[in-house]
Amino acid sequence: MGCSSPNQTKLNQDETFTTIDSIIGENQKNLLILDSTSKRTDSTITGKVEKTVKQISTLKEENTKLKKENEALKDKLDDIGNGGKPFELLPVSSGKSNR
Repeated sequence: MGCSSPNQTKLNQDETFTTIDSIIGENQKNLLILDSTSKRTDSTITGKVEKTVKQISTLKEENTKLKKENEALKDKLDDIGNGGKPFELLPVSSGKSNR
């Protein structure tokens, strides 16, 4: 059988409330840290997305430019007019020069 005085019960309640207040305070600090971290993360992600979109736009422009250059080179090669004559490979014998 146990017995406690009203003063001891009051002391335990005060300790419990102090502990609960401490836990709530720590929780609020953690929530502030989490909110700050979340905002920084969102900012970083937004920056990376904007950079990626800008790179995609630049790559599209570069791709268009390269396609135009390729077409110009094709046109030049078509205009050379080699007459469709095939080239001839001469055999190379060992020890002799074909000149």
